[in-house]
Formats: sequence, structure tokens, C-alpha cells
Amino acid sequence: MRKTILSAALAIGVCAGASGQTGASFAIVVDDGSYTRCRTEIELYMNAVREQGLDAFILEKQWESPDEIRDTLRYYYANRHLEGAVFIGDIPVPMIRKAQHFASAFKMDEERFPMRDSSIPSDRFYDDFDLEFEYVGRDSVETEFFYYNLSPESPQYIECDIYSGRIRPSGRFGDIYEELSRYLAKVARLKGEKNTLDKVTSYTGDGSFSNSLIAWKDETITLQEQFPLAGKTGDGTKFYAFAMYPVMKDIMIGEIQRNDLDVVIFHEHGMPDRQYLTAIPDESGYRDYMSGGYELGRFYARSAYRNAIMRGKSPQEAGAGLSSRYGIDSTWYCDAFDPAVEEADSLLDLKTGIVLEDIQKAAPNVRLAIFDACYNGDFREDDCIASRYIMAGGNTVVAIGNSANVLQDKSSSDLMGMLACGYSVGEWMQQVNILESHILGDPTFRFTPPASAVRPDLKNTDPGYWLGYVDDRYPCDIQGLALHRLYSLHYEGLPGLLQEIYDTSDYYMLRLQCMHLLAHYRGDAYVSLLEKAFDDPYEFIRRKAAYYAGKTGSADLLEPLAEMYLNEYNALRVAFNIVSGGSKFRDREFVRVLMDMVAGSDFIFDKEAFAKEAEDRLDAQCRMEEGSRKALEDKDAQMRSLYISSMRNNPYPHLADACIDAVKDDSETTELRTQIAEVLGWYVYSYNREDIVRSLQEYLDSGAEIPDALRGEIVKTIGRLSDYLR
Repeated sequence: MRKTILSAALAIGVCAGASGQTGASFAIVVDDGSYTRCRTEIELYMNAVREQGLDAFILEKQWESPDEIRDTLRYYYANRHLEGAVFIGDIPVPMIRKAQHFASAFKMDEERFPMRDSSIPSDRFYDDFDLEFEYVGRDSVETEFFYYNLSPESPQYIECDIYSGRIRPSGRFGDIYEELSRYLAKVARLKGEKNTLDKVTSYTGDGSFSNSLIAWKDETITLQEQFPLAGKTGDGTKFYAFAMYPVMKDIMIGEIQRNDLDVVIFHEHGMPDRQYLTAIPDESGYRDYMSGGYELGRFYARSAYRNAIMRGKSPQEAGAGLSSRYGIDSTWYCDAFDPAVEEADSLLDLKTGIVLEDIQKAAPNVRLAIFDACYNGDFREDDCIASRYIMAGGNTVVAIGNSANVLQDKSSSDLMGMLACGYSVGEWMQQVNILESHILGDPTFRFTPPASAVRPDLKNTDPGYWLGYVDDRYPCDIQGLALHRLYSLHYEGLPGLLQEIYDTSDYYMLRLQCMHLLAHYRGDAYVSLLEKAFDDPYEFIRRKAAYYAGKTGSADLLEPLAEMYLNEYNALRVAFNIVSGGSKFRDREFVRVLMDMVAGSDFIFDKEAFAKEAEDRLDAQCRMEEGSRKALEDKDAQMRSLYISSMRNNPYPHLADACIDAVKDDSETTELRTQIAEVLGWYVYSYNREDIVRSLQEYLDSGAEIPDALRGEIVKTIGRLSDYLR
């Protein structure tokens, strides 16, 4: 350990540090200004955490950099059994670059776009000590931002050593120190309440999961697996979707204000300052087809016209664009800038979502708010949705949100049932964190477990201990937790165990964990599991199996995937992923197999129409494959860099050899070769990933002159693929 770690730790004010406890500890990291103004409430919070059994202590300083904090936390992790930390007030924000494979969806071009926008604010810098970073610089304007690249030599996976949370007040609705003091006093008070997790509400917004009811319905099963007490009463679990009422905003504000509500989960689209709940409400006056449809169309036309002008188009250009696209004249949008019309449109638009001012007024009481959405937890901004939930005047203690955009089909509730067993929010999130996921609020918050609950020791490193919890006597997510711990402990028998559990378990969420974990092992077992998963009763498993099937490139999955399409074409999200997966096979092979099946079927009413619709769905995806192939083969191809960049989302297994050849081709630019080397890092599911690693390693060892940037990207790609070659 570097000497600077010890010297940094000794230089920091450790306040009220001698608790006499010898177990796990918890660091309250706070800037000196917040500590000076809110000392009473910070120490009240510290004592409340101690009442939970944690050795809580305060680290107070005017922090100069993220490295200073990281070194200090690493010291206490080694010397004081540090379990977690919370960052209060003005704490430096690590802005992470060259690590987009750690994120679920974020893939902004880091060269073309400003550093602020193309970096991900992430506290994985603070809570995963094994990750290695290279300092880039400090933002000259927003000086709390510090930019880092993920080092090529770093582990290429996230495995947090501690958990963390942020408590960041905003001056938007009053004095920041008064807001912080109120929040900490509230948390200290609510930590004393006895509250089992037995009231849960879930909301699915417009546009989520392709608005598929088939995708939506299975959460009624998974939440009861994870929160069994909530399933014992009629109002224990509530499931809302965007189309249930004319103005869902009113319904959901009422839900988050319930003082008996333990958890609310929002599946939605989002921005830092907005939750997108619905489309334009279907209110009185909009239901009549002739009058309402026309008025609704005019609303959308006016919005499009305003947006075009805001983007720099002239009124004539904006109008011509609408006319060309929709065949409408100026009567549809001529009053777009009439003040009365603008106000009416704005009020109508506000009914479609929840904004910061709504939250401040509503003062939510739900104890834990989970935002499965883009940007709702973006703490680089002065305020964000997740922070506003906890800072408004109600009883919300903690929120979970994302600091960047996220994949709509990400697995957002893995191991969430740990909360019902008495684990803290931090202990749960430590197991499932991605780069952009964050706790806003107190990470030590926990619900009161029922007397019958089991809570295995997360620090136990004996595989035999965890094998004992892979048993149907235990809740679904305790078994899932055990599988994740066995994975972390490199238990050799895990692949066979995962296959056995997938084949025998009735738990949707447990089978999902088996699919997640088995992907990391070499051999044919994962492909075999995917084929079984095509017929799983859990829609999300079917959806993800279709997504991964094409990325494997396994010919064994071609016919089963095509057959799946015949059975699932009305399950919109599954069908979307089948089309995406099917396009990963070479030379439109999936299209031919599917068309043969359609021709030979005896249950499709109109084969010609069915075949045309399927071909139309597949054509755009297949043309993307053809463009990518040409970009690799033809140095003069149009939009070459764009097609190659798109292969991060579409890693075509049969193009791996062409990618490797391009990486080795010193007649190509270093920039392009490095870009293609990064693309190869996305081949983690591909049947030939072991061959890719071997070829790249041989190239590194060949003695060839390799530019530093390219060498670093190759090293990183080898590390990424190796994590899927156990």
C-alpha cells in the first residue's frame, strides 16, 4: 500500500471516531463547510447508524480530489473493516471515461463530444478498489468534476469492495444546509421505526418494454417472489401502467405520498429533472375521433414545429419539413407561438410526467424509490429526480437512480429480495452495481426483517457455507445471492450447479441469475441453456435469451430462434430481440431459415403477409450487418467509422476475423485500428471469443511495432473477453 494512503488518512479530521465497536465500520465523508453548518445533524445521523451495529465515523475535510478520498477509504478498508461510505455535501465527482463496457447502454463518442457529456459520473471510483484509473484532468469550469480513464491494466469488471451513497442537497428550493440538516434529522428519526417490507408499488411508463403487456405482466410474479409479505394482502402490491387512467401523474403522486408505502419502482424514460410517465392524456375532449384526434394531431404538429425552430431551422424550413413528412399544411401549426396556445400546450405536456417542482410540492413518503430510467440519478447536475425525492419534506429516505442513460432491457431487479431479508440498500446494491447506478441518500437504510428471515454473512468466503443456502428452504434471492457469492469465490462446480438449478427451479428470478452467471464460462453449456430459455415462462428470460442468441453466433440456435419468432411475434419486446439477434448471423441465414419455416407451417392464416412483415422487420438490421462487413473490407466505404462504431451494439461473430485482420493492418490509421480493437471487446458472448483472445495475445507477443493507444485497447479487450472464459 502506498505511503500516501496512510499519510492522507492521518491528515484528515476523524471526528467522534472512538465508538468502542470492533465490527464493520462505516465512513461519513463530508466537506468541511457542510460539517461546520450541520454538525449536530451529522453526528445525530452517525449515532443512528451506530445503533444499527456499525462503527460509524466522520471524515471531514475540504477534499481536494477523488484520489484523496479513495486512498483514505482504502486505508480504512484495510485497517478498520470498512463496510461502506456516504458522501455528504460538496464531494468531488469522478467522471469516468474509456469504460463504456461497464455501462448498460451509454456509448457516446468520447472524441467528438464534450468531456462533460461523454463521461459517466460514477462512484465506482470510490467503492471498487481493484479498478485502476489514469488521471486526465480537472474541469476548469465545474471544478468538482475530475476526469479519469479506465486503465487497460485494470480488471475489466465491477466487483465493489464496499457500498456507497451520496447525499447532495440543492439550493434550488432553499438553503442547502437547512435542506441537508432536515434530511439527516429525518433519517435518524426513521431509522428507529420498525417497518417490514410489505407494501410495494410498480409503475411502467409509456414506451417502456415496447408498451408490451406480455412484458409487463410477469412483474406480478417476480415481485411476489422477492417480497413475499407484500403478496399476502390485497393492497400489498400494486401494478400500474401508463394507459390505466387518463392522468397517471395524479395517481402516482398519490402513491408516493402514502406513508405506508415501502418501495416504489418506476420503469420509465427519464431525464435529470423529469420522469416521463405517459403520452398526452386521453382526457375528455380528446376521445372523439374526429375532433379530438385532429386537436391532438395539431398539438404534436405545434410541438414539432417549435422544436425544429429551436434547433436552428427557419420557419419556412420547419414548415417544409412537416409538410414533406406528414403531408400537412400550416393550419396545423400556425398558432404555435400564440402565448395562450403555448401556455395550454405546456400545461398539457406537464400532465405527462413528474418534474422537480412536483416532487417538492408532493413531499414523497415512500421509504425507497427505485428509478429504472435514464438520468434520474444524475448527481452531476445541481438537482435531479432521485435527490429531490429524498430532499423534499416527506419521509423518503433513499433513492436509486442512474447517472447516465440505461438499457431499456437491463436486468433492474436482480437480488432485490435481499431487502426483505433485512439487508441494507447498500449491501444489496453492492452485489449488482453497474457504472451508472447510484444510491442517493442513506445506504445503510434497511427494513425490519420478519422473525423467520435469514441473512447470511456477506463476508463469509467458504464455498461450503454458501452452498448450504442453495436450497428451496430459503427465499428466491437468498439462493440467488449464494450463486453470486459462489461465482465471486470461483467455486469450480458452479457451471453444473447453474444448469441444474435452471432445469429444476420454479423461481423466475433464480433462473434468471443462472442465465446471467453461466454466460461467463467457456464451453457449450450456455448455448444449451439459451435454447431452453427460448421457452421459459418468464418473458424477460425469453427476451434476453433471444438477445444473447445472435451474439453467440451459434448455428445450433438458428432454427430454435426462428421457431421462437413464429410463437412470439406478438410479444413485441421478445420479437424485437429475435429480430436483433437473428441479424447477427451471416448472409441473412436467419431470414432464409425463418422463411422456410413460415412456408412449411400449417397455423399461419396469411403466410404472405406474415412473411413480408417479418422480412421488413429484419431487412434494416441485416442491411446494418452488410454495411459493417463492407466497412471492414473496403477502406473507401461510406460512413466507415459509423458502421464500425455500431458494431459495439452489434458484434457479429462471423466478422471477428475481419476485425482482427484490420487491427493488425498497419496501413490503416491508428485511430481506426484502436476503434476496431475496442469493438472486439464486445464479443463476450461470441462462440469464437477464445480464438479472439488467442489471436490478439499472439499479436502482442509477436514483436510487431504497435502504437501505445492500440496496445492499451488490445490489453483491455483481452481482459474483457477473459472474464467470459472461466
